[in-house]
Amino acid sequence: MTTRWRVPCALSLLSPAAALLLAWLPLACQSSSQPRSAPAPGYPAQGQYPPGQYPPQYSQPYPQQQPYPQQPHLQQPHPQQQPYPQQPQPYPQQPYPQQPYPQQPQPPPVQPSVPQPAPALPSVTSDPINDVNLVWLRQQAQTILAELVAALPADSRARVQGIPLAVDDTVGEVNAFAACSSGRSLMAITDGLLEIMAGLASAAASDEVFGGNKTDEYIRFIATNLQPKQAIPRSSGLLSPSVLTDGRKVQRQHVLFQEEVAFVLGHELAHHYLGHLPCTGQPGLLGSGDLLRTLSNNVPLFNQPNESAADLAGTSNVLDAGARRSTRWTEHGGLLTMRFFQGLEGGFNLLLAFQHSHPSPRVRIPLIQQSANYWRSSGGRGIPVPRIGG
Repeated sequence: MTTRWRVPCALSLLSPAAALLLAWLPLACQSSSQPRSAPAPGYPAQGQYPPGQYPPQYSQPYPQQQPYPQQPHLQQPHPQQQPYPQQPQPYPQQPYPQQPYPQQPQPPPVQPSVPQPAPALPSVTSDPINDVNLVWLRQQAQTILAELVAALPADSRARVQGIPLAVDDTVGEVNAFAACSSGRSLMAITDGLLEIMAGLASAAASDEVFGGNKTDEYIRFIATNLQPKQAIPRSSGLLSPSVLTDGRKVQRQHVLFQEEVAFVLGHELAHHYLGHLPCTGQPGLLGSGDLLRTLSNNVPLFNQPNESAADLAGTSNVLDAGARRSTRWTEHGGLLTMRFFQGLEGGFNLLLAFQHSHPSPRVRIPLIQQSANYWRSSGGRGIPVPRIGG
C-alpha cells in the first residue's frame, strides 16, 4: 500500500521552492521502493551526467547576460580656455617735469658781486700800496674819513663835523680807536694797521685777478713773523713782479684798501655820533704822539652792545658813502679786515691791541653781513640804531 503524503493547505503557506521540494519527496520515496529502471535511451545513467551538463530539466544553461555595451569614451580634448584678454599696456609714463616750487621773492644776497677788473691795463711800476708809502696811506685815511662824515644824516653829521683823525706812528702798533682828550673827541689809527691793510688789499686783489689764495698766505706770514714793538714785516716774495705790477690788480687793490679803511673809521666814527663817549659833539685838536699812545693804552674794554651798534651803523655809513662814488664801496673791505684778525686766532701767539679793544671777528662778521643785507633790501636805508642820550 502506497503511502500518500497529504499536504493540506499548508503548502500554500510555503514558498514556491519549498513547495516544490515537498512535492518531490513522495515521488522520491516511491521511486526508492521500486527497482531502478534503465535510463531512457539517449540519457545517461542517473548521477553520471557528463561534466558541464545538467539534468534534462536544467539542460539549458541560464542565459548569460550580455555585457553592457560599453560606449566608447570619446576622449574629446578639453576645450582650452582662451587666455584672459590682457589689459592694454599702461600708458607710457612720461617723466613729470619737476618744476621748482615758486619761491617767494628774496632780498638781494648779502655778499656783493665783486667788480671784475678791466680786461687789460698797462703795468704799474710804482704804486703807493705796493711801495707801502705811509704818507700816502695816511692821506687816504683822511680823505676817506671826510667822505664818511659827508654821507651821514644831518643830525649825526653835526655831532662829528670836523673831528680830527690822529695817526699813531708807534712801531709795531696795530689798532684804531675813538677817544676823548680833555673833553674833546678824536679818532686815531696806527701806521701798523694801515700797512697791514695795504698788504691785505694787494694779496686779495691778486686772488681775484689771478686766482690762488695769497690772502691766507699773507695772514699766516704776518702771524708768524710779527714781533711786539717791531716793524711790520714785508712779504716781498709773496707775489711775482708781473703779478705785483699788473694794472688790473693795482686798480682793484686801491678799491679794497679804501673799503678796509672806510670800515675801520666808520666803526670808530659811529661810537661818537651814537653817544658812546662822553665827549661826543666836541671835536678837539690833534694830540701829540705821546698823548695818543697814552689814550690807546687807556681805551676802556669794549662794551658788546656798543660795539655791535657801531658795526651796524658803520657798515651802513660805508655803503652810503660808497653809493656817491663812481667806483662804489661795499662791505667787502670790512669782511677782509675781519678775515685777517680771525686768522690770528688760529693758534698763533699773537694778540694785537686791536683785539683788546674790539670783539672777536666771529661776532662781528654776521653783524656786517646783516647790516649790508638790510641796506640793500630796504633801498639804501640802514638798520635803525638807537643813540645814547638822544
